[in-house]
Amino acid sequence: MTRNTASEFIDAVEEHVNRVAGSCSHEKGPLLADGLDLETGAPLVWKGHLLSNLACQQNVLRTLEALGTLTGENRYHQQANRWIGYALEKLSDSASDLFYWGGHTSYDLLTDKPVLGNHEMKCVYPHYAYLYRMDADSTSQFIKAFWHTHIWDWSSLLFNRHGNYESWEEKWQTKFTGGPLPIVENSALSFVNTGSDLILSGVMLHALAGDETPLRWAQHLLSRYDDIRHPETGLAGYQFNHRQPCRVRASFKPPFDQREDLNEATVVTNGVIRVRYGRAAVTWLNAAEALAEKKAKPFRDLVTADLKALVEHCYNWDDYCFYPAINDGTRLYPENTNEGVGYCSPAKLRKVPAEGLMFLSYARAFKVTGMELFRQMAFHLAEGMGWGNLQSAVDFESHTSPQSTEAWANAGQNDACALFGLLELYTAIGEKVLLQSATSLGRHLQRRYQVNGLMVSGERSGQTNIDSALPLALLHLEAASQGDRTELPAFYPNNTYFDPKVVIYHQANKKKSKGRQ
Repeated sequence: MTRNTASEFIDAVEEHVNRVAGSCSHEKGPLLADGLDLETGAPLVWKGHLLSNLACQQNVLRTLEALGTLTGENRYHQQANRWIGYALEKLSDSASDLFYWGGHTSYDLLTDKPVLGNHEMKCVYPHYAYLYRMDADSTSQFIKAFWHTHIWDWSSLLFNRHGNYESWEEKWQTKFTGGPLPIVENSALSFVNTGSDLILSGVMLHALAGDETPLRWAQHLLSRYDDIRHPETGLAGYQFNHRQPCRVRASFKPPFDQREDLNEATVVTNGVIRVRYGRAAVTWLNAAEALAEKKAKPFRDLVTADLKALVEHCYNWDDYCFYPAINDGTRLYPENTNEGVGYCSPAKLRKVPAEGLMFLSYARAFKVTGMELFRQMAFHLAEGMGWGNLQSAVDFESHTSPQSTEAWANAGQNDACALFGLLELYTAIGEKVLLQSATSLGRHLQRRYQVNGLMVSGERSGQTNIDSALPLALLHLEAASQGDRTELPAFYPNNTYFDPKVVIYHQANKKKSKGRQ
């Protein structure tokens, strides 16, 4: 793949990656700071720590690889190689083989030490192909460690989203027996955000190393989320264990507070819709395309069943919105719960309007499966976002781009998802008007999110992380314009965040322990 003589999108992305490298590099090595103060141009510092979290920089990595591939300029690959080769050595914990990254652990560029909480991955979706290419042993050991430090019971695959940086004993050969669901267990948290990350890691270790074992466990874990599906509606929730007494049911007003079938495993909130039916759905479809046909089928089948059930029981064609529900199809609304009580606030029961993430989910599902329902849904969601009929080219100078009501950690990602959704439809259908619409949206988003050469992840003032998905989307747009984007790394609607509460808790406990000595 070679670069055209002139490309506005490549030029913009080159400017972006140069700004990231110039503003976020550190003298102690090629690790990058996570974010910038847009007023001063200085890297962000939290409680005296200059944080570098590789889990919050995977779009940067995919962008560098795509830029090198699209332009044919090896310097971008060399830049990524230096960075990732150093990172895999620096960020690997010798006791556990886990990396210092994720929701509750990061790395401090000032002290050259980890800021340690526990290991947590929630919709991170790392670029495993690149990590493996740089260090196959380290990446393979990390994936094994990820499974072994998070799985509590291999026979049922009950797990927790938190793992510890401790040594572990290999249990790949344990027998999986499954068992009835949901499991009642008050400590485990079998959230699909972490579950989808575990599943992806198992699939990719198989795809990269040829090992059948991690794929087998990935398929077992996928089956746990399939098995919690309601037998009549096909709707499924966020996890396959729940607590007693039920912290979700405690939130509800009568008569829902008396329903024994309402719990964490059966309620489909707006967060469940966006994660299981949005982020995880796209991820599992990506995983399916990394597998041979027979091995890919369970992943396609689960997503197909999920998205069909969501249309049938949660979508209103009249107002272009998805509504929360119990998995038997009973619709739920904010007025059904109490504020400040239990685990399901009224905000979790707000409807999900037509938006970029769900548009991408259905567009990608149509591209992978060819199902007409999914094409209809993608076109209908586009109409709900104010785009009109996609059979005609959309001029985004006179349309507003989609805005999510969710507080995205990476706010602009929803718009990038919308652009990727248009590209999925163009790949599937091949109609030039879709590429014309995507080009118009790309130009609109570039102007909207570009600040002094940097593509910000949200607002144009204040602070920004460096992991915007828009640069990767623009490179995919350019590749589509040139005729083929299959050589570029796939997009994953990942979650870019660092939640320091566990770090603070650990630090406070350390201080208490020292005080008692």
